[in-house]
Amino acid sequence: MTTDTFTHKDLSSITGVSVTTIKSYRKKFPEFFFISGHGKPLRFRKGTDKLCIRIRDLFDKNLSVKQIRSKLLTEFESVKSDRQLSVTKADTSVSSDEFEKLSRTTMQMMNGLAALVTAQAKAEQRLGRIEKSIKELIEIQSGNNSSSNELLAEIKNVLSSAGSLQQPERVTAKKVITIKKENGKAESYAFESDYSTIEPEKDFLELPVVIQSENEEFLGMPGRPGHPFTLHELVYLITRKKDNVASKVWHKQGRDWILSFKTPDGLLYELFFQRTKTPKGNIVSFFKQLNINSEPQNQSYIITFFREVRDLIDSV
Repeated sequence: MTTDTFTHKDLSSITGVSVTTIKSYRKKFPEFFFISGHGKPLRFRKGTDKLCIRIRDLFDKNLSVKQIRSKLLTEFESVKSDRQLSVTKADTSVSSDEFEKLSRTTMQMMNGLAALVTAQAKAEQRLGRIEKSIKELIEIQSGNNSSSNELLAEIKNVLSSAGSLQQPERVTAKKVITIKKENGKAESYAFESDYSTIEPEKDFLELPVVIQSENEEFLGMPGRPGHPFTLHELVYLITRKKDNVASKVWHKQGRDWILSFKTPDGLLYELFFQRTKTPKGNIVSFFKQLNINSEPQNQSYIITFFREVRDLIDSV
């Protein structure tokens, strides 16, 4: 490794955090990262290692992005203060950024296509299960109501899990399909969709939302003055844009409530929450998992995402 320039991977090895986290540092504080030359992989000039170590330590102290920027401005050189940058250097930096942006967009498109193909295959499997259950229901010729109820419950579960961002449906029965029983009586059933929305209870949304540190300790954040940061506030901050609100969907899977939404650039986010009791006896909403385009993210990424969303509360 050269001591004059550093790649993302070099900085990850030096600081002990992931490459994804290093890239998030650059995204949050771009004015402090100076690119050395051009080409791939990107290299950053001497001193960037000390910058990343400082950012890591300040985040470990639970400082906000705004607070960290204030400290960095007094300790490190930034683009805003460096008025001697030449036009040639500026043009080179823009060219590298544009190339990286194009690569990132291409990867997002490929991930989105893969997620679409996977979702279509799952939907076909679920429709097959629905068709089989309906045929079995129609073939029932006895008055065994418990069997009918079990089949209806299975169909409800299949429909509630179908689709990616389509709102789950509740299934009800009305008389349409005739079933003749042994006692000579006949009953009829059909299925109709109930588009009433499914959302967590109000008391669950108002619980403090927490994550786990890499040491598996529960971590919360302050919300409004004198109050903890709640699940309701987190959901509002990440879906408050019009484009996001239109595609927001809740559904339940076992003990987990899962919030799914798409960003304007097409990324599918899935956030998993669970009602949990901490070792101190507090009832909280545990933010346990984050998937992007069906790919689970590591704990370091979840912690960074959680802090970024929390910082948005100051701009509301």
